[in-house]
Amino acid sequence: MKKLLFLSLLPIIALADCASLMAKYEAPEPESKTMKQIERWVNKKVKDAKDAAVLKECMVARAADNPNQVSVAGK
Repeated sequence: MKKLLFLSLLPIIALADCASLMAKYEAPEPESKTMKQIERWVNKKVKDAKDAAVLKECMVARAADNPNQVSVAGK
């Protein structure tokens, strides 16, 4: 039962963690960047490997296919 509760809360925890990491590292808005730009930014700015992996994953999901248009890669 505890596992089920934890697994159901995992997406909420991940979103909260992503927002806090973006604030911590003063990350750019992912909707205005391509996936490659986000990967380069994370590799350059984030030194903690665990934080980098989580931040890259959540930001790439919201990255723009083309930042000049309103299209998001994760959709």
